[in-house]
Amino acid sequence: KTLFLRNNFVVISTALCFAAPPKAIVRWCTISSAETNKCNTLKDLMQQESVALSCLQKATYLDCIKAISNNEADAISLDGGHIFEAGLAPYNLKPIAAEVYEQTGGSTTSYYAVAVVKKGTDITINDLQGKTSCHTGLGRSAGWNIPIGTLLHRGDIKWEGKDSGSIEQAVANFFSASCVPGATTEQKLCRQCKGDAKTKCSRSAPYSGYSGAFQCLKDGKGEVAFVKHTTVQENAPGEKDEYELLCLDGSRQPVDNYKSCHWARVPAHAVVARDDSKIDDIWSFLSKAQEKFGVGTTSNFHLFGPPGKKDPGLKDLLFKDSAVQLKRIPSMMDSQLYLGYEYYNAIQSLQEDDLNSNRRENKTRWCAVGKNEKIKCDLWSVMSNGDVECTVADNTNDCIVKIMKGEADAISVDGGFVYTAGVCGLVPVMGENYD
Repeated sequence: KTLFLRNNFVVISTALCFAAPPKAIVRWCTISSAETNKCNTLKDLMQQESVALSCLQKATYLDCIKAISNNEADAISLDGGHIFEAGLAPYNLKPIAAEVYEQTGGSTTSYYAVAVVKKGTDITINDLQGKTSCHTGLGRSAGWNIPIGTLLHRGDIKWEGKDSGSIEQAVANFFSASCVPGATTEQKLCRQCKGDAKTKCSRSAPYSGYSGAFQCLKDGKGEVAFVKHTTVQENAPGEKDEYELLCLDGSRQPVDNYKSCHWARVPAHAVVARDDSKIDDIWSFLSKAQEKFGVGTTSNFHLFGPPGKKDPGLKDLLFKDSAVQLKRIPSMMDSQLYLGYEYYNAIQSLQEDDLNSNRRENKTRWCAVGKNEKIKCDLWSVMSNGDVECTVADNTNDCIVKIMKGEADAISVDGGFVYTAGVCGLVPVMGENYD
């Protein structure tokens, strides 16, 4: 009997040896035929690797976000504005790998949002009302969220929230005419776009993206273009002296002075995915792909770029042309943490419902660690007549995350955590005295 069982076991084990595990497949979502072509080329070149690639084309970024959420696709690289959207319910996607860009003195996972005008014009940030404008696309970081959020914050664009009409309507009333690819609900926001009447305001139209918005300015269709700091260099390196940047203080500076003349620093584009076990397969595929076809490799296929392509339809396919590398994002980081509190709030201010609209600005939300601190904090809240509100977390790190997300304002920490908080962008405001 024992021998029989052993023989059976041996036979079964041998059979299992021949049943190779199915190859993992990463399903990449694309939004144009040019992107799909590049994706299919990459798929063919990576056939021998442990993780395979397949390509699924959708019409828009939002369609891709929905497809990933519904498990029809696995990944796409998105601009910060779309990362915000992807992180909201019901999609709940998270950034898993950030694009890295080169800059003087090293590489960075952020870029600068700038406003570019032609040299010789007399436009400043203070008199943009009534001008024509070029934008990378509705809901995009450098082309929409930052400039419109900034002009709203300054009080230049008047908008009282959704009850007074859409934000697109408010922007259409501010500029005389614009090209905002994707803003099909407002005719004035598509008036300056180029191409066939039915498709000129689509996200794949000639004036879409960074290069498209700059071309819109170059062609004289707009008096200002909202792009990123490398756009002029990448599209017209020999003509840099013909353009200037609009600064927040009302001055103008040369294109190369973007570090002192920008509207905001924006988190890099990032690959988003569902928060499940597929993340490891996606990163495994991406790390192998950049090892074989990244910057500095001798292959004819380029995972990133190269910059300087003339045809706008062939720019920024799958990843931004200016990317030089992908860097894995820590697993604890969701879209809100990745985008950062200031930028996340800037996007939030453009949404129909302000998620913090009922927050009293004169309250301090103290983060208490554990049950005992919460009890003491609640007593403090009563004694302060409600000027102090209490929120609770399991540990100090979770409190730091809450403050980074804007869900709490302050916590008292010891010296070791002062360093951690500083790395996360928090600042000490007072110290305890032990006399």
